[in-house]
Amino acid sequence: MAKELDMSAMENCVCFNLRWVTRKVTQFFDAEMRRHGIRPTQGSILEALQAKDSWTMAELSDWLGMDRTTLVRNLRPLQRDGLVNVGGGGRGRLRPAWKSAQNAAVKTLGEQRWSAILSDLETAALALNK
Repeated sequence: MAKELDMSAMENCVCFNLRWVTRKVTQFFDAEMRRHGIRPTQGSILEALQAKDSWTMAELSDWLGMDRTTLVRNLRPLQRDGLVNVGGGGRGRLRPAWKSAQNAAVKTLGEQRWSAILSDLETAALALNK
């Protein structure tokens, strides 16, 4: 049975709790992916590049929710390492780092729990963007 929440208490702040969880998840992915030489932000970019044949910088930054200067800063090491081809229309090769981290996270959380969390997050995002 869920306890009644005092919504004025800091420990129940939606923004605080989402940011706290996001930091924890980012730290988890960072540790997992660092073993493969990739940071989580770079993994997200590589995943996005796999989703579509080609992107403009504006499309990719909008889709990732990342400003263009941050995107460019994160693309440079990927381009340097030959994982993406900026300006040439390449798709980028996905390294196993993200998949390994994703599998470890889902295994830790449990597939059913992750599915429910993902559904709740999507519902919340849609409701907040109305």
